[in-house]
Amino acid sequence: MSVGIALLLALMATSAQLDLDCARPARARALIDYALLSEIEQVEDIHRDELDKALARCPAGAQREACRAERRREADLDWDRKVGEIKARYQKIHSDFEQGCRASIVGL
Repeated sequence: MSVGIALLLALMATSAQLDLDCARPARARALIDYALLSEIEQVEDIHRDELDKALARCPAGAQREACRAERRREADLDWDRKVGEIKARYQKIHSDFEQGCRASIVGL
């Protein structure tokens, strides 16, 4: 199993286990934000390692700098996509939490 898939499975399990309490919304929001930053940091470490490996595969000689520039460009696009997906997932967690808390108040 690749490192990326293993990390994804671990992060999914973590996000599913967040202890979000409507009675303590500030704590719940802080926990969501902490999980978001933690996931971004973990993915950043993996992303940086993958970029280093991609740059190392560039051939020596005249084409090296062009290859490295292209790998960096591809990595930047991939990074932007990954961060966007992570932020969207945590925005949904925030929204679901807020909606669930409002629904529990209305149901009282």
